[in-house]
Amino acid sequence: MNQFQVIDQQLSKTDVTAYGNQIALLYQHHIAEKSLRFQAILEATGYEDLLIGSGETKMQFQDDMAYAFKANPYFREWVPLATRAGCYLQITGAASKPRLFLLSVEDIWHTAPESLPAGFEQAFDIIEYASIDEVKKCLGTATAFINETNELEAVAEFWNPQAVLHQIDFQRRGKTAYEQECVREANRRAVPAHRAAQQAFMQGASEVQIAAAYLAACDCRENEMPYGIIAGVNEHAAVLHHHNLFKQPQTPRSFLIDAGVEVYGYASDITRTYAYDSGSDFAAMIEVMDKKQLELCAEGGIGKSPVDIHVLSQHKIAEILIEFDVLKISAEEAVANNIAASFYPHGLGHHLGCNVHDKGSQLANAQGDMLPPPEKYPKLRSGAPMVANQIHTVEPGLYFIPAYLEKLKAGEHTSSINWSRVDEFVPYGGIRIEDNIIVHADNSLENLTRDAFAGSQ
Repeated sequence: MNQFQVIDQQLSKTDVTAYGNQIALLYQHHIAEKSLRFQAILEATGYEDLLIGSGETKMQFQDDMAYAFKANPYFREWVPLATRAGCYLQITGAASKPRLFLLSVEDIWHTAPESLPAGFEQAFDIIEYASIDEVKKCLGTATAFINETNELEAVAEFWNPQAVLHQIDFQRRGKTAYEQECVREANRRAVPAHRAAQQAFMQGASEVQIAAAYLAACDCRENEMPYGIIAGVNEHAAVLHHHNLFKQPQTPRSFLIDAGVEVYGYASDITRTYAYDSGSDFAAMIEVMDKKQLELCAEGGIGKSPVDIHVLSQHKIAEILIEFDVLKISAEEAVANNIAASFYPHGLGHHLGCNVHDKGSQLANAQGDMLPPPEKYPKLRSGAPMVANQIHTVEPGLYFIPAYLEKLKAGEHTSSINWSRVDEFVPYGGIRIEDNIIVHADNSLENLTRDAFAGSQ
């Protein structure tokens, strides 16, 4: 049992105050650890201090309405103010608290801006400011400024310096106890929503109605989602990022939902697939995929290569296709000839954190040398060996995508495929099952998603 599971056991599920105190304590340790990491970054890059902006509100073209705001991930890594624009965090090389600058304006038109959770404010020296000039007066002579816009008018080498970004992305791979708990809680909150979406599908709801059921169950607004809800019914399950949800109900056959929840700026990323008819071959295929996915989850570990595990996942998908009489050749032949990739065209997973596809997964070192994906699998998001306290998704998929199937049918390997069997599965779209796992420092693996589903029964 790891220290975070001990904390979970000590907290009553109904004792919100106790949990709030515990997460605030984890947050204090998080800021202390991040401060040490970023002091090392300043020393390595030669900057005096670092200023990270949350970002600015964007107005719609020729209109007086703003787009929904979301703070950039470099800011959210430190401060859980995801919806508050105009904030700045200053980190210095000295052993002092980071400074948090909050814009102070009189505004009778809008709801008061988001505030820090109770107990979190102790981590900062908080300064309210009315003009950017007040922020500038507090900066050193060599301030690295990270933000989408350059309102400080920093010279090019000081605004989003690549050397600093590489250092930050590299250190981000290993998550603090607080970050792990945020993603753990994001999994817990997503599970009831996934169950509500499944129930809506089984009752014949449209994709839009299913998404609405998801949002209601996790008590979130759509713009609070870490990414757009993917809710594909029937053939739409073969569209990898099916965000353009249909309003019309369809006769239900299959359903794929890929959706998470965000907690203090950190995301869960969970996918499940369901069959309407539990006795169908498609339902049986989902069961086999579920077993293969758990086998792939168990392959993680410190120093393990995500590329090697992805290659293994290609073999496992080929094995499923053989078991259900879609392929007439061996798994080895299917992988070698890229036939399996036509049914499984994406990578096995990615690094997860305050970016859904978090940074640092392809960095060989803090200096920015990259480990690009192999030529055979150019879409892999993770290339660097796994490290302690890293959070990964594991999401093998098997799809019947018409565009890919047409190419296969017209190609040299058409005789390797049982096309009548393919035709039977096309109306179901496809299958993806996705869990979030932590590779702990003792090399144990924690499956946040399976634990969350088990704990909510």
